[in-house]
Amino acid sequence: MTLSLVKGKYWSLRVCALFCLMLTGASTAQAESLQLVGNKVATYIDEHELPARQMDLVKAAFTESDVNITATTQAWSGSGLKSGRFKGYIDHYSLNDTKDNYLYSEPYMKVDLHVVSRDKRAEKVVRLEQMYRERVGIENRFANTDALRAERNVRWARGPSFFDTIKQLAEYRVDFLLVDKRMANEMNKLLVAAGEKPIYISKVAIISIDVSLAMNANYAGAADAITEFNNGIMLLKESSKLAEIMDEGIERPSLLDENIYDEMITRW
Repeated sequence: MTLSLVKGKYWSLRVCALFCLMLTGASTAQAESLQLVGNKVATYIDEHELPARQMDLVKAAFTESDVNITATTQAWSGSGLKSGRFKGYIDHYSLNDTKDNYLYSEPYMKVDLHVVSRDKRAEKVVRLEQMYRERVGIENRFANTDALRAERNVRWARGPSFFDTIKQLAEYRVDFLLVDKRMANEMNKLLVAAGEKPIYISKVAIISIDVSLAMNANYAGAADAITEFNNGIMLLKESSKLAEIMDEGIERPSLLDENIYDEMITRW
């Protein structure tokens, strides 16, 4: 074998080895990305061409780890958590009991549920008992929790999303809703922009929900991830970056997709 052929084979082997090393490195980096999941909620957890403030907040809190968050349905998120595809979920509500096989962060945001209505009486509601036997619209993400599942003071009219819940009010199928105040404010922005009267919102929160990150305790890096996240949230609060990400400005347009609500508001 000539020297030139030996050199050629040597360089080919080096190039091949380098290419394989690059592929291995890329695949390792992808494998090391922390896979989290959350159930879709408009303006909070969604495909990322749409506003997804909660996803943005969680990603910002992880200052060292590469984090990927999937927005999906409750059925798919549950399946992915059981299979180990996802190492944790970003939307544990304090309305649900904690589980021994998960580690939980400190609460990083609150969801305040208020009574809303076309009726001004909503402003004076201060506790759920005042809604006794009333038909009250509510999203499944709140109704199907350990704390509210057995609530019998009201007759729940459940809906899979905020859109379906507010639609019940628009079609006079319910007189009251129990909803996230932030979402009610976003709806009022759409109504006011269309020249409609805003819905009334109770002066006080009927229920306050703490939201935490939950990590599967079987994941080796669970405790470290929780520590990193808690520290990151603290830094975001101290720098006012957290409030900036949540973007609750009065002057800005609604974060709700106007195209989806257009027909409902036209008939309002």
